[in-house]
Amino acid sequence: MMFMREIEGWSNLGETVRSKLIRSCTQQTTNRNVDFLLTLQNELLKPIQNEIFDVCSQLEKIRHTKGGKKKYHLMISSYFLDSAQTWNALRRVCASPSDVCFIIGDSAPYGIYVPVHEWLGKLAIAAGFESWSFERIRDRNIKWKNRKHNVPLCEGRLWVKG
Repeated sequence: MMFMREIEGWSNLGETVRSKLIRSCTQQTTNRNVDFLLTLQNELLKPIQNEIFDVCSQLEKIRHTKGGKKKYHLMISSYFLDSAQTWNALRRVCASPSDVCFIIGDSAPYGIYVPVHEWLGKLAIAAGFESWSFERIRDRNIKWKNRKHNVPLCEGRLWVKG
C-alpha cells in the first residue's frame, strides 16, 4: 500500500486497514473492542457454539495462571466470528459450484487445542457451501526443544466446495 501511495506509513495502515482485517492476534482484541459472551452468542457461530465456548472458557481461566495473561479467548472468539462472516460473504460472491482454498494451521494457545480446520469447515457449510476437506502439508511444533506445549499441530489446505 505504501508502494502504491495509498498510505504513508504504519500508522496509516492501522487507520486504513486494521479494522477490516480478520482478528487473528491478541493485539487486535481487547476488552474494549470485544464483548466475549456476545461474540460467542452470535448466530453465525451456532455450528461450533458449544465447542468454541468450551475452548474459550478454558483459555479465559488459564490465562490468569500465565505470565503474559494473553487474552487468547478474545482472539479465538473474534477470529471465528470474523471467519464466519467471511464465509458468508464468499458464498454471496462465489459462483456455484466453486472451489475455495485457505492455507491454515491449527493452534494450541496455552496448550489448549483449537481445531481450526474443522471449525472453519463447519462454518463454511453453515454459510451454504457443500463440503470441506483438509489436506495436511506439514507438521508444526516439532522442530525445537523449547516449545511451550506438546500438542501436535499442522498446516495445510482447507478445500471448500459448493
